[in-house]
Amino acid sequence: MTITGNVKDFVERVDMKSHEINPTNPFHEVSEDYIVVVPSYENMITEEVSDFIDYKGNKEHLLGFASSGNLNFDDLYCVNAKELSAKYSKPLIFTFEYAGTDKDVDNFKKEVNKFAVSSINV
Repeated sequence: MTITGNVKDFVERVDMKSHEINPTNPFHEVSEDYIVVVPSYENMITEEVSDFIDYKGNKEHLLGFASSGNLNFDDLYCVNAKELSAKYSKPLIFTFEYAGTDKDVDNFKKEVNKFAVSSINV
C-alpha cells in the first residue's frame, strides 16, 4: 500500500516474497510469518493495515513492522508503523527514508533474517 511508490520500490529491491495490501479489500489470509512495511501517511493506512492483520489468523504470523518516512517530519517520522507497533505489541524492526538506499536494503535484509521471515506485506 503506497501512494508515492517508495515502499513498493524498497520492497521490490529487497527481493523477497511479498503481498501488497489492497486498500479497498485488505482481507487476505496469510499462513506464514511476515513483516508489514508501511509508509508514513494519514491514519487511513493504519486502519487498512489493521484490517489486514486482524483478518482470520493473520495476527498469529505477524512478526513486526518496518517503515518509510521523511526525517523532516520529526515526531511523525514513520508514525504509522510506530502506532501499529504499539497497538500489536510487535517491534518496529526497521525504518528508512523515502525508498531507502542500497545500504538500507542490505541492513533491512539482515534484520529480517534474524526473524527467518518468509514474506513481507506492504
